[in-house]
Amino acid sequence: MGATYDDSEVHETAELHTHGDYWTTIVLEERDDGQWLATQGGVAVEGVASTAAEAAAEYCRKISETGDE
Repeated sequence: MGATYDDSEVHETAELHTHGDYWTTIVLEERDDGQWLATQGGVAVEGVASTAAEAAAEYCRKISETGDE
């Protein structure tokens, strides 16, 4: 059995960390070489790492550094 998604829990947690009702989607894709790629439509930044979580964190770090939030 896989993990479950509790929408109410996500919204409660998100409210603690957001300034408004802004949501985004980071696309995670496993490449042929086993690395993970994190991207977002319309944004030139990419995160690449050996796990999906690390790729997403790298993507977010780069966004934070460029100020392209």
